[in-house]
Amino acid sequence: MLVVIVMLLLAVPVIGCLLFVKAVRVVVTRRLTRKSGAAAWAEGAGWLLCCAVLAYGVGVGAMFLSPWPDWCPVVRFPDDPDPSAVPPHPRVENSWFPLEARCVSDVHAPVDSIPSAVNPVLLTSLAGAAGCVSMAVWHRRGEKGGSH
Repeated sequence: MLVVIVMLLLAVPVIGCLLFVKAVRVVVTRRLTRKSGAAAWAEGAGWLLCCAVLAYGVGVGAMFLSPWPDWCPVVRFPDDPDPSAVPPHPRVENSWFPLEARCVSDVHAPVDSIPSAVNPVLLTSLAGAAGCVSMAVWHRRGEKGGSH
């Protein structure tokens, strides 16, 4: 699992650069792709999967590279009740899908370390990629059916 996490964290800057280059190319040429039909939909699915991997990598990076697990058990807010009256019982809750890393205590609101845009971008990219793949299959069937 550690190897996958390290590979994901190393892939984030590479995928970010690729998406930036693609965005610049789209702005300059005013075209999303030079391909047509099923190949264009397949390319779109690939780029959306890159967006999903980038979002997931950013979330995993926020989960593992932020210092929040160290301060979670000792955090105190000014309006907290007296710690001797109510023990805080802080705990860290993690989830891998959707990404979630929260410091939860009995005396204050949960504090989330994952950026709020990560999960919506991840889910939207995955749904868009699935739609693009289905359109590519539909176009591919149409091309094969029309050629006979």
